[in-house]
Amino acid sequence: MQSLELVPYLAASTAISGIAMIAILRSWWKTRRLPTLLYTLAIACFSGMAIDLLLDQVYMPFTNWDIYIGEQRLWMSNVLLAFFIVGGFLFWYYAIMYSQYDSVPARGYVVAFMAGAALLGELEKMEWSEAIPVAIEALAFLLLAYEIVRYGMKVINVEEDPQRKRLIAVYFLGFFVWMIAGVFGVVIAGIPDVPEQIGNLWPIPYTLGLLMVAVTVAHNPKMLFISEARALDLLILDSEGTLVYNYRFRDYPDSVDPELIGSAMSGVISLMKEMLASESALDRVDHGDVRILVETGNLTRALLIVTKETPSLRQSVRNAMLEFEVNYRETLTSDTALVTTFKGFDERVSDIFE
Repeated sequence: MQSLELVPYLAASTAISGIAMIAILRSWWKTRRLPTLLYTLAIACFSGMAIDLLLDQVYMPFTNWDIYIGEQRLWMSNVLLAFFIVGGFLFWYYAIMYSQYDSVPARGYVVAFMAGAALLGELEKMEWSEAIPVAIEALAFLLLAYEIVRYGMKVINVEEDPQRKRLIAVYFLGFFVWMIAGVFGVVIAGIPDVPEQIGNLWPIPYTLGLLMVAVTVAHNPKMLFISEARALDLLILDSEGTLVYNYRFRDYPDSVDPELIGSAMSGVISLMKEMLASESALDRVDHGDVRILVETGNLTRALLIVTKETPSLRQSVRNAMLEFEVNYRETLTSDTALVTTFKGFDERVSDIFE
């Protein structure tokens, strides 16, 4: 046992990690999106880190567990801790990336290389190389802070609802506070001659930040993949190309009557299919500052007008189309279908795209 005064803080951090795991697992179960899975893995790694540090203080057999690689002796608590920290950082970073992009930008590979170098430096630490992992970890936390602030400002600036804007601000602030724990526990604690008490402050921002994230995610499970991309209009056409349902999320400049958009898009899709002689369905149209996402089902074709395409919006329009076909299959296959019949679907659209 090394620092008994740390035990209550570590126990609290472990408990909050468990609460956050439940909230984020609930979010993943409801959405089944890649960002929520990556956030779940990140929290699992950080939970493992908290448990590792707690056991290191209270359970002596765990402290004495070691392995040999060649002639080098490695303490398993340190090995696991290094994997948990680096793994948690990587999953966290890529969760942020996949919340914004379909594929990771080039800088994501640089981050992966940095993480590997930091892990190798922790496992193969020599007297002359002690400062290398600390420098890499400090750079990694700076990069993560940049991504969080950049992403957060983009999302907050385009959000219109004041209550949701406050919730988003708390969400990103929680991540930022949580990240400060890494600065204390990993970077500052790794600097020679720094008082141990300073490095041991990390459970405070860790617990507070993670609690803020858990509360906001519990309030809205989709908070984990918020984006500056916005849905503008949803249109659903039947098999004949006739508009049977439309939902406007918000007014926007140069918006066009849904009937006109539906007729035009139906003609464009048919013409493109004939000209290209392709069996593949058109899935997107770019037009100035907006994108039209196209999803084709067995009975309908859904068009979602957005400011920017994201995996989340693509999945949402697909889910809306499939649910629409299931709910109104009989009406869609009948000879006549009135638009007013489908107005009850508005509430479901609001829930799907919330």
